Amino acid sequence: MSQAPLQARSLTLADGRRIALLDNGRRGKPLLIALHGWLDNAASFLPLAPHLDGFHLICVDLPGHGHSDHKVTPYVFVDWLDDLHQIAQAAGWPPFILLGHSLGALIACAYAGVFPEQVSRLILLEGLGPLSQPDESVPDQLRRAILNRSRTRERASAGFASLDEAVAARCKVADISLDAARLICEQQLVVRERRWHWRSDPRLRDLSPLRMSEGQAQALIRAILCPVLFIRGEQGFASLQVQWQQRSGAFRQIEMAVVAGNHHFHMDNSAQTAVCIENFCQIR
Repeated sequence: MSQAPLQARSLTLADGRRIALLDNGRRGKPLLIALHGWLDNAASFLPLAPHLDGFHLICVDLPGHGHSDHKVTPYVFVDWLDDLHQIAQAAGWPPFILLGHSLGALIACAYAGVFPEQVSRLILLEGLGPLSQPDESVPDQLRRAILNRSRTRERASAGFASLDEAVAARCKVADISLDAARLICEQQLVVRERRWHWRSDPRLRDLSPLRMSEGQAQALIRAILCPVLFIRGEQGFASLQVQWQQRSGAFRQIEMAVVAGNHHFHMDNSAQTAVCIENFCQIR
């Protein structure tokens, strides 16, 4: 297996924001765009990249994450779709295979429903469409989101004494291995005054003020035209099994695979994950 290294590059959106990318440079191969999870970054796909040499792989640092610029406005779910559309337009990408993990899978699924002509195949890792909420929970969700924003504005981070300390902190807030956390942290940290600080926008930790209804989420799913592959980890989010029962029938064409590992199985079990992706995309 040859290994094409991922090269760091960037593009500038029409509004002047800089978006960082990792690109394996294999132009002429099927274009595969990868979106990472919440508080992760493009480096979360580094373990998977050597197994995907049959693709032109481009991994995006979503706004506010990694080396991409922060947003001026709050981070609202539907705006991620606008961000991805702006990125695709600025890059001039033809129709592409879209791969998303966790938050990236939620974005990818919704995007494929809004712009079905742009997505030839959809691969969802540990995510099966936008989060939804019952109508009666809206007042409480809005209240908690507004109060949470106030706390975010008041919160200040002292940083970390070392990279190892930051990695340990990352492991405490997610079911992730030390090696996987280190890859993410190396892309997500900057040293200022001998302390290690997150590059990511603190406002990413704000609660979402409003989620879709389940009917709205499934309407987006029904608008997806391409084949879909859903991969979950054996020890991943248990709620996804319930969501599969609830939503799988809304997809026109979907298949599911289960691989060994937790929520970040694509980092710790990258070879098996890549086999699932290659088989689905018919890459040999």
